[in-house]
Amino acid sequence: MSRRLGAALVAALTLFGPVLAAPAAHAAPPAATLSLSVSPMSVTAGDALVATITGSGVSDLYSYDLEITFDPTLLAPAADAPTGPAGGFTSTVTGPGSLTVSHTRLGTSPGLSGASGVILASIPLRSLAAGSAVVELSSVRLVSSTGDVVTAAAVASGTVVIAAAPVPVPQPSTSSPAPSPEASASASATPAPAAKGPGDLATTGVDATPWWIAGALGVALIAGGALFVLRRREAVQE
Repeated sequence: MSRRLGAALVAALTLFGPVLAAPAAHAAPPAATLSLSVSPMSVTAGDALVATITGSGVSDLYSYDLEITFDPTLLAPAADAPTGPAGGFTSTVTGPGSLTVSHTRLGTSPGLSGASGVILASIPLRSLAAGSAVVELSSVRLVSSTGDVVTAAAVASGTVVIAAAPVPVPQPSTSSPAPSPEASASASATPAPAAKGPGDLATTGVDATPWWIAGALGVALIAGGALFVLRRREAVQE
């Protein structure tokens, strides 16, 4: 009897052992080695840049949360939203000096896998001021298609050097300044002629003084001649 029972157990394990072991074999945690790069590595304040998170040795990565942190006085999220792999849904949550990218596969899509170069997120950023800004992949949560979870902190980082924006220098003007309205009015003003009195002689551009002198001399000569004639007559009569 015991021999028959033992044989039955061996047969059952032989038939159903692989089926029972299959869930344990497939319930492996997700695997990925993550890196972060910043491009370009040097910019001028106001320029755009992109932080890219890449995975190597990726296996059964069905969903993940990637949090990056940075100095909010030097960097800020750009207007464009981060992007993730095709065949899934990507969302973003931003905070002061932080940004979290979440991605999940859809429906029956398989988990992400790849030996190298699996881009998990491309995050546009904007530089604000001069300085050396560190972008850190500070927190990671990876989930497999079977629901196994792996977390990690301070995974990777990249640095961008931000130069100050040039200050425009005013150029000296080469054109002559336009005359002010007051100066033009004073320069073009013509003095008004002096008012004539009732005894003034009309003249046409000739000084009247010589005529006054000549007239006075003529009157004196006439008076002198008349006086001479009168005295001659008186002398003859005597």
